[in-house]
Amino acid sequence: MLSTPHSYTDLKDRWDSLTKRNGWHSIELQSNSEYPVLAIENDAARKTTSGGFYLSAGVHGDECAPVWALLKWAESIESSAPLNSRPLVILPCLNPYGLLENTRLDSRGTDLNRNFQNADLPLIGEWQRLLQGRQFDLAVNLHEDYDAAGIYLYELSRNPSIGDTLLHACEEIIPRETASEIDGTDMVNGLLERTDDIERIANEELGGWPESIWLYLKHSTNACTFETPSEMDLDRRIKAHRLFIENAILAHLP
Repeated sequence: MLSTPHSYTDLKDRWDSLTKRNGWHSIELQSNSEYPVLAIENDAARKTTSGGFYLSAGVHGDECAPVWALLKWAESIESSAPLNSRPLVILPCLNPYGLLENTRLDSRGTDLNRNFQNADLPLIGEWQRLLQGRQFDLAVNLHEDYDAAGIYLYELSRNPSIGDTLLHACEEIIPRETASEIDGTDMVNGLLERTDDIERIANEELGGWPESIWLYLKHSTNACTFETPSEMDLDRRIKAHRLFIENAILAHLP
């Protein structure tokens, strides 16, 4: 059990150590802040702009399990692992202020996950420049839901769905959400699949572009947003997120 799940200093220190150990590269997207937003790349991501994986967590600071799960997963990767030969871009915590204050919003009171189209926001502008020209096989966004009782998945895919398989791999840790809809959208056994009309949904129904929609429309063949119930035991939530990452990547490796 983590003693300080909302400590960005501890999180960043461990990422700094891991980045150095694995020979990865760290970029500060918001360097003029007391708590800079980091982007981590491996060598392959610097050599090619196509293929590989994008992973992110912490865009909502009150959803703390994903940031630690992403770190623990990354710490398990050997620098010589086959995965490291594929482009890998990691955003360990997109909202450090939110993590520290245990709030969904950033220091400006903005929900970043409805503003990934808004390059006027300094962080989003830097994020868009970081990803310019890149195309990933898979983008994974890790989230939590205060109102949920189980795990569920938003899946945006240009390939046959693997969402049910990914949820099956994680439900040994946390059962699936049993609700038939989330935020007004029909859900079947914990899975919400969307394949068309995505831009209209972002603009008209959501009031802005979540990270996953921008990634799917601009930068990735497939995009998954995995959710755990934020009121459940923290260790179980971390295990579920880590297991999701492992299985999602395994499904997209040759």
